[in-house]
Amino acid sequence: MTEKTKRTGFIEKWAHAEKTSAFLGITLFAVVAFCIGLLFTLFRVSTKPQAIYYIPSAQEAGVAYPNHIDKAVVCGFASNWLLNRNNFTPQTVKDTYQRAMRYMAPGLLSRTKASLEDEISRVERDNISSLFSLSKEPELEDSTADFKVTLTGEKIIFMGKEKLDDRVLCYTVTLQRIPPIETNPYGLVIAGVKQEEVEIK
Repeated sequence: MTEKTKRTGFIEKWAHAEKTSAFLGITLFAVVAFCIGLLFTLFRVSTKPQAIYYIPSAQEAGVAYPNHIDKAVVCGFASNWLLNRNNFTPQTVKDTYQRAMRYMAPGLLSRTKASLEDEISRVERDNISSLFSLSKEPELEDSTADFKVTLTGEKIIFMGKEKLDDRVLCYTVTLQRIPPIETNPYGLVIAGVKQEEVEIK
């Protein structure tokens, strides 16, 4: 074999090796780029707020999207909370108030927890029952900071079977936004409650 033939074979092998090396380099770069893109996509998906399904009432279901609260959800939340808070018997008052406190803002809870516990003791001791029903549709005052829902209804107080009081009351319920979680998918808490008696003409 001549020197020229050996040189030609060596050059061909070198060129083939260069092509193979270039192909492997491109393949490695593509794999690395794919992995980086996949990791970025997984990170975005894992950190993106997800829609939470909720059931605001027995009649309808819906979806709570991140950073958006429908007006019907706000009114439904306030109505359900107040109806739960104002309907109790001596046997159910403890569970009723515990459910109500679960959706109260920390500031409101710290101001009212002692009085709520005293009220539970009085209800159980004096055999007090409360019956409340809405007489008007909720009225919503929307703002960028929070919500105010006006709820009007009749509240009847019994001691045993004896009726002690029967009044029409107007409640202004202030609600604050919070990030939705599984235990509170509404993304709302009760921040304040104002009660006024409505004079019947």
